[in-house]
Amino acid sequence: MPPTYGQLPAANPPTNASAVLFDPARTEKELYDELAERQAERLEINSSQLRRFFGEVKDLFRQFTALIAGETDDQRKDAVYRQKIEPRFKMVRSKVAYAMRKGGRAPLRREFAEFLQQGISRVTDHQQFTRFVLHFEAVVGFMYGKEKVSNG
Repeated sequence: MPPTYGQLPAANPPTNASAVLFDPARTEKELYDELAERQAERLEINSSQLRRFFGEVKDLFRQFTALIAGETDDQRKDAVYRQKIEPRFKMVRSKVAYAMRKGGRAPLRREFAEFLQQGISRVTDHQQFTRFVLHFEAVVGFMYGKEKVSNG
C-alpha cells in the first residue's frame, strides 16, 4: 500500500542525499559536531518552518528539565519522560507528516521531514531525548552558519 500524503515509507531508508545521521549510540562529540554539521549540509528549510519544529522540540525539552530539576535517579527521570514528554514528542512526527501534505502553502522538504521523523523514531528514553535535542540544536546552528535557512 503506498504511503498517504506526508507519510514516509516505513521500510524505505532515507536516500543518501538526505541520510539521517542521528544515532543515539554515537558519542556526544560526534553528534554535536561532525554529524550535526554533515546533517546540516543535507538540509534546507525556511525559517518559519524551522522555528515551528525546533521551537516545539525545545519547549518539550525545557518542560522536561523543569520537571526533573534536582532529580538524580535515572529511573525517575525516565518515568517523567515517558509519562509527560514522550507522547507529545512522538506526536511531532504526525505534525511533520501534516506539514508535508500536498496542497499546503509551503510543504516541508522531504530531507528535513526524514531527519525529524526518523530521528524522533530512534529515541527510546530520556537520555536519547536529550541527545536528540542537543543534536538538533547543533544542526540548526550549522544550518544557519551554512545559510541553509531561507527567509521565505
